[in-house]
Amino acid sequence: MNTDYGTFYGVGVGPGDPELLTLRAHRLLGAVDVICYPACKPGASSYAFRVVKELIDPTRQSVKGLVFPMSRDLSALKPIWRQSAGAIVEELRAGKSVAFITEGDPMLYSTFLHVYQVIAEEQPGIAVEIVPGVSSISAGAAAGRMAIAQGEQRIAIIPATYHAEQIRATLERFDTVVLMKVGSVFDRVLDVLEEMGLADKALLFSRVGARKGFVTREVRAWRGRPLGYLTTLMVVKDPNPSFEPEAGAEERE
Repeated sequence: MNTDYGTFYGVGVGPGDPELLTLRAHRLLGAVDVICYPACKPGASSYAFRVVKELIDPTRQSVKGLVFPMSRDLSALKPIWRQSAGAIVEELRAGKSVAFITEGDPMLYSTFLHVYQVIAEEQPGIAVEIVPGVSSISAGAAAGRMAIAQGEQRIAIIPATYHAEQIRATLERFDTVVLMKVGSVFDRVLDVLEEMGLADKALLFSRVGARKGFVTREVRAWRGRPLGYLTTLMVVKDPNPSFEPEAGAEERE
Protein backbone atom coordinates (compact mmCIF):
# COMPACT_ATOMS: atom_id res chain seq x y z
CA MET A 1 0.00 0.00 0.00
CA ASN A 2 1.33 3.42 -0.98
CA THR A 3 1.38 5.54 2.20
CA ASP A 4 2.39 8.64 0.24
CA TYR A 5 -1.13 8.82 -1.19
CA GLY A 6 -4.26 9.90 0.66
CA THR A 7 -7.08 7.46 1.34
CA PHE A 8 -9.97 7.12 -1.10
CA TYR A 9 -13.41 6.67 0.45
CA GLY A 10 -16.57 5.55 -1.31
CA VAL A 11 -19.41 6.86 0.84
CA GLY A 12 -23.07 5.95 0.53
CA VAL A 13 -25.29 8.83 1.63
CA GLY A 14 -28.58 6.94 1.65
CA PRO A 15 -31.87 7.60 -0.13
CA GLY A 16 -32.26 11.32 0.59
CA ASP A 17 -32.90 11.95 4.28
CA PRO A 18 -29.69 13.24 5.94
CA GLU A 19 -30.77 11.51 9.15
CA LEU A 20 -30.32 8.17 7.38
CA LEU A 21 -26.59 8.77 7.00
CA THR A 22 -24.53 6.30 8.99
CA LEU A 23 -22.46 7.65 11.86
CA ARG A 24 -19.33 6.62 9.99
CA ALA A 25 -20.37 8.49 6.84
CA HIS A 26 -21.20 11.58 8.90
CA ARG A 27 -17.80 11.52 10.59
CA LEU A 28 -15.78 10.95 7.42
CA LEU A 29 -17.57 13.63 5.43
CA GLY A 30 -16.65 16.13 8.09
CA ALA A 31 -13.01 15.04 8.12
CA VAL A 32 -11.86 14.46 4.52
CA ASP A 33 -10.02 17.07 2.48
CA VAL A 34 -11.93 16.63 -0.79
CA ILE A 35 -15.50 15.58 -1.54
CA CYS A 36 -16.32 14.43 -5.07
CA TYR A 37 -19.82 13.90 -6.40
CA PRO A 38 -21.24 12.70 -9.73
CA ALA A 39 -22.74 15.39 -11.98
CA CYS A 40 -24.57 14.91 -15.27
CA LYS A 41 -22.83 17.92 -16.84
CA PRO A 42 -20.04 20.42 -15.97
CA GLY A 43 -21.00 22.79 -13.18
CA ALA A 44 -24.11 20.86 -12.19
CA SER A 45 -24.96 19.86 -8.64
CA SER A 46 -26.18 16.38 -7.71
CA TYR A 47 -28.76 14.70 -5.54
CA ALA A 48 -26.06 13.05 -3.42
CA PHE A 49 -24.35 16.39 -2.81
CA ARG A 50 -27.59 18.06 -1.72
CA VAL A 51 -28.08 15.33 0.88
CA VAL A 52 -24.77 16.14 2.62
CA LYS A 53 -24.30 19.81 1.73
CA GLU A 54 -24.85 21.03 5.31
CA LEU A 55 -22.02 18.81 6.59
CA ILE A 56 -19.36 20.37 4.37
CA ASP A 57 -17.08 23.17 5.54
CA PRO A 58 -16.07 25.16 2.42
CA THR A 59 -13.36 26.99 4.35
CA ARG A 60 -11.25 23.85 4.67
CA GLN A 61 -12.77 21.30 2.28
CA SER A 62 -12.87 21.39 -1.50
CA VAL A 63 -15.76 20.03 -3.52
CA LYS A 64 -15.46 18.62 -7.04
CA GLY A 65 -18.28 17.72 -9.40
CA LEU A 66 -17.13 14.92 -11.71
CA VAL A 67 -19.06 14.51 -14.95
CA PHE A 68 -20.90 11.22 -15.55
CA PRO A 69 -23.17 11.66 -18.58
CA MET A 70 -26.55 9.92 -18.71
CA SER A 71 -25.63 7.55 -21.51
CA ARG A 72 -25.47 3.81 -22.16
CA ASP A 73 -22.70 4.07 -24.77
CA LEU A 74 -19.78 2.33 -23.04
CA SER A 75 -17.31 3.37 -25.73
CA ALA A 76 -18.03 7.01 -24.87
CA LEU A 77 -18.36 6.51 -21.11
CA LYS A 78 -15.18 4.60 -20.35
CA PRO A 79 -12.80 7.47 -21.26
CA ILE A 80 -14.88 9.81 -19.07
CA TRP A 81 -14.73 7.36 -16.15
CA ARG A 82 -10.94 7.24 -16.52
CA GLN A 83 -10.77 11.03 -16.62
CA SER A 84 -12.81 11.27 -13.41
CA ALA A 85 -10.67 8.60 -11.75
CA GLY A 86 -7.59 10.55 -12.82
CA ALA A 87 -8.89 13.71 -11.14
CA ILE A 88 -9.36 11.75 -7.91
CA VAL A 89 -5.89 10.17 -8.12
CA GLU A 90 -4.36 13.62 -8.60
CA GLU A 91 -5.79 14.71 -5.24
CA LEU A 92 -4.74 11.46 -3.58
CA ARG A 93 -1.21 11.81 -4.97
CA ALA A 94 -1.00 15.17 -3.19
CA GLY A 95 -1.65 13.36 0.09
CA LYS A 96 -5.27 14.46 0.42
CA SER A 97 -8.11 12.25 1.59
CA VAL A 98 -10.96 12.04 -0.92
CA ALA A 99 -14.57 10.92 -0.46
CA PHE A 100 -16.69 10.06 -3.48
CA ILE A 101 -20.33 10.28 -2.44
CA THR A 102 -23.18 8.40 -4.02
CA GLU A 103 -26.86 8.09 -3.20
CA GLY A 104 -27.93 4.79 -1.67
CA ASP A 105 -25.17 2.23 -1.25
CA PRO A 106 -21.82 2.43 -3.10
CA MET A 107 -21.88 -1.26 -4.06
CA LEU A 108 -25.36 -1.36 -5.61
CA TYR A 109 -25.75 0.14 -9.11
CA SER A 110 -23.73 3.18 -8.10
CA THR A 111 -21.59 5.65 -10.01
CA PHE A 112 -18.81 5.10 -7.47
CA LEU A 113 -18.14 1.65 -8.94
CA HIS A 114 -16.97 3.13 -12.25
CA VAL A 115 -14.14 5.15 -10.72
CA TYR A 116 -13.36 2.54 -8.07
CA GLN A 117 -12.73 -0.14 -10.68
CA VAL A 118 -10.41 2.15 -12.67
CA ILE A 119 -8.43 3.15 -9.58
CA ALA A 120 -8.22 -0.44 -8.33
CA GLU A 121 -6.83 -1.58 -11.69
CA GLU A 122 -4.45 1.29 -12.39
CA GLN A 123 -3.40 2.29 -8.85
CA PRO A 124 -3.67 -0.87 -6.74
CA GLY A 125 -1.47 0.61 -4.01
CA ILE A 126 -3.99 3.29 -3.06
CA ALA A 127 -5.87 2.68 0.20
CA VAL A 128 -9.62 2.42 -0.41
CA GLU A 129 -12.39 2.27 2.18
CA ILE A 130 -16.04 1.77 1.29
CA VAL A 131 -18.76 3.01 3.63
CA PRO A 132 -22.11 1.29 3.05
CA GLY A 133 -25.28 3.35 2.97
CA VAL A 134 -29.01 2.76 3.35
CA SER A 135 -30.21 1.62 -0.06
CA SER A 136 -33.33 2.97 -1.72
CA ILE A 137 -34.71 -0.58 -1.57
CA SER A 138 -34.60 -0.89 2.21
CA ALA A 139 -35.74 2.71 2.72
CA GLY A 140 -38.71 2.30 0.39
CA ALA A 141 -39.73 -1.03 1.91
CA ALA A 142 -39.62 0.46 5.41
CA ALA A 143 -41.62 3.54 4.42
CA GLY A 144 -44.17 1.44 2.54
CA ARG A 145 -44.44 -1.22 5.26
CA MET A 146 -43.75 -3.96 2.72
CA ALA A 147 -41.34 -6.77 3.64
CA ILE A 148 -38.70 -7.37 1.01
CA ALA A 149 -38.49 -11.09 1.75
CA GLN A 150 -39.34 -13.60 4.43
CA GLY A 151 -38.39 -17.18 5.12
CA GLU A 152 -37.27 -18.86 1.89
CA GLN A 153 -38.54 -16.22 -0.52
CA ARG A 154 -36.16 -15.32 -3.34
CA ILE A 155 -35.26 -11.80 -4.44
CA ALA A 156 -34.14 -10.39 -7.79
CA ILE A 157 -32.81 -6.85 -8.25
CA ILE A 158 -32.66 -5.80 -11.90
CA PRO A 159 -32.58 -2.67 -14.07
CA ALA A 160 -36.08 -1.69 -15.16
CA THR A 161 -34.71 -1.09 -18.66
CA TYR A 162 -34.62 -4.83 -19.34
CA HIS A 163 -36.89 -5.94 -22.18
CA ALA A 164 -40.47 -6.77 -21.21
CA GLU A 165 -39.83 -10.48 -21.80
CA GLN A 166 -36.89 -10.46 -19.37
CA ILE A 167 -38.91 -8.63 -16.74
CA ARG A 168 -41.80 -11.06 -17.15
CA ALA A 169 -39.45 -14.06 -16.82
CA THR A 170 -37.89 -12.61 -13.68
CA LEU A 171 -41.30 -11.97 -12.12
CA GLU A 172 -42.24 -15.58 -12.84
CA ARG A 173 -39.10 -16.98 -11.19
CA PHE A 174 -38.74 -14.82 -8.08
CA ASP A 175 -40.96 -13.99 -5.10
CA THR A 176 -39.80 -10.38 -4.88
CA VAL A 177 -38.53 -8.35 -7.81
CA VAL A 178 -36.99 -4.89 -7.44
CA LEU A 179 -36.86 -2.83 -10.64
CA MET A 180 -34.29 -0.04 -10.34
CA LYS A 181 -34.52 3.30 -12.14
CA VAL A 182 -37.97 2.61 -13.54
CA GLY A 183 -38.90 6.23 -14.31
CA SER A 184 -38.26 6.26 -18.05
CA VAL A 185 -40.00 2.92 -18.72
CA PHE A 186 -42.69 2.87 -16.06
CA ASP A 187 -45.70 2.56 -18.39
CA ARG A 188 -44.11 -0.37 -20.19
CA VAL A 189 -43.36 -2.12 -16.89
CA LEU A 190 -46.88 -1.41 -15.62
CA ASP A 191 -48.27 -3.12 -18.73
CA VAL A 192 -46.37 -6.27 -17.77
CA LEU A 193 -47.65 -6.11 -14.19
CA GLU A 194 -51.23 -5.69 -15.40
CA GLU A 195 -50.88 -8.66 -17.75
CA MET A 196 -49.58 -10.81 -14.89
CA GLY A 197 -52.09 -9.59 -12.29
CA LEU A 198 -49.35 -8.09 -10.13
CA ALA A 199 -50.12 -4.36 -10.19
CA ASP A 200 -51.82 -4.57 -6.80
CA LYS A 201 -48.71 -6.18 -5.31
CA ALA A 202 -46.33 -3.37 -6.24
CA LEU A 203 -44.79 -0.49 -4.31
CA LEU A 204 -43.48 2.59 -6.12
CA PHE A 205 -41.06 4.97 -4.41
CA SER A 206 -38.57 7.71 -5.11
CA ARG A 207 -36.10 9.74 -3.01
CA VAL A 208 -37.46 8.37 0.25
CA GLY A 209 -37.18 10.91 3.06
CA ALA A 210 -36.37 13.84 0.78
CA ARG A 211 -38.69 16.82 0.31
CA LYS A 212 -39.95 15.68 -3.08
CA GLY A 213 -39.90 11.98 -2.31
CA PHE A 214 -42.92 9.67 -2.24
CA VAL A 215 -43.97 6.09 -1.48
CA THR A 216 -47.20 4.63 -2.85
CA ARG A 217 -49.04 1.40 -3.59
CA GLU A 218 -51.35 3.24 -5.99
CA VAL A 219 -49.04 2.51 -8.88
CA ARG A 220 -51.71 2.79 -11.58
CA ALA A 221 -52.15 6.47 -10.72
CA TRP A 222 -48.67 7.15 -12.11
CA ARG A 223 -49.32 5.91 -15.63
CA GLY A 224 -48.41 8.62 -18.12
CA ARG A 225 -46.94 10.89 -15.45
CA PRO A 226 -43.31 11.99 -15.27
CA LEU A 227 -41.14 10.05 -12.84
CA GLY A 228 -37.60 10.86 -11.80
CA TYR A 229 -34.53 8.84 -12.61
CA LEU A 230 -34.20 7.65 -9.00
CA THR A 231 -37.55 5.83 -8.93
CA THR A 232 -37.83 2.21 -7.86
CA LEU A 233 -40.63 -0.33 -8.21
CA MET A 234 -40.81 -3.34 -5.90
CA VAL A 235 -43.16 -6.26 -6.53
CA VAL A 236 -43.83 -8.74 -3.72
CA LYS A 237 -46.02 -11.55 -5.00
CA ASP A 238 -46.86 -13.00 -1.57
CA PRO A 239 -46.54 -10.50 1.30
CA ASN A 240 -47.81 -12.99 3.90
CA PRO A 241 -46.21 -16.35 3.10
CA SER A 242 -46.68 -19.47 5.16
CA PHE A 243 -43.87 -22.00 5.25
CA GLU A 244 -43.69 -25.67 6.03
CA PRO A 245 -40.59 -26.34 8.16
CA GLU A 246 -37.98 -28.51 6.53
CA ALA A 247 -37.97 -32.10 7.86
CA GLY A 248 -35.56 -32.38 10.77
CA ALA A 249 -35.18 -28.61 11.24
CA GLU A 250 -36.59 -28.67 14.77
CA GLU A 251 -34.17 -31.37 15.81
CA ARG A 252 -31.19 -29.44 14.40
CA GLU A 253 -32.19 -26.30 16.29
